[in-house]
Amino acid sequence: MGQVELEKIGPVGVIRLVNPPLNPLTNHMRARLRDVAHDVTGRSDIRAVVLTSHGDRSLSVGSDIKGFPTTPEAGRAVSEAEHEAYDAFAAIPQPTVAVLRGTTLGGGLELSLTADIRVAEESAVLGLPEVKVGVFASGGGTQRLPQLIGTTRATRLLLLGDSIDAATALDWGLVTFVVPDRAAESEALRIAERLAALPQLALRASKHCVHTGLLHGRSSGRQAEIDSIATIYGSADAHEGVAAFIQKREPRFTHQHDTEGPVR
Repeated sequence: MGQVELEKIGPVGVIRLVNPPLNPLTNHMRARLRDVAHDVTGRSDIRAVVLTSHGDRSLSVGSDIKGFPTTPEAGRAVSEAEHEAYDAFAAIPQPTVAVLRGTTLGGGLELSLTADIRVAEESAVLGLPEVKVGVFASGGGTQRLPQLIGTTRATRLLLLGDSIDAATALDWGLVTFVVPDRAAESEALRIAERLAALPQLALRASKHCVHTGLLHGRSSGRQAEIDSIATIYGSADAHEGVAAFIQKREPRFTHQHDTEGPVR
């Protein structure tokens, strides 16, 4: 059945896929991931999120091939559940960091594409091999991957089912950082702690504007920037950041919308 666990470490929420040894994603895990993502979205005590897994062999190899649906109706139901879960994770307003290690394939790689930052270990192997068994990367891979690495490189992975190593993934822009083996989770936590210390309204606005532009076009993204910065200029943390810069001291951010309440 597998499980998706949520642990809070200070201001960081750690979402962990647990279905050893390769953490294939089950229907139960997709539903749980969706619910956890919704929970994290509404929590002001979690200011950054790490997506990781049990063990060091894979973030996830995607769906268990033995459990592939065999009818159009079942296939539609699985795909809709997968999109619902991944979209919920993508919609988390806090910054998200994914840990990629071992052999991360198919739906596991597609899930990682929804994160803002991806940290891969040196020996990681990444790919979308679905075409080799007669299906395709239908968990958002055909949409998110070209935005990240361009159409030419994306179609190589999607159409040929090739896998690439971490160094190539870094060169292509598929991952953000490459670190030594067994160091990705600790590095992801370190990055998440840095993010959690920064003013949340500004981080959430940055993420919102990026996603708005990608999903709805530059004009919509431009308007999102104008609307968001108008709010932020009046925020307590913007006032504190400017004052600290002028006074040559470290800022003391409170992560509030205004003087009355925290970011939600």
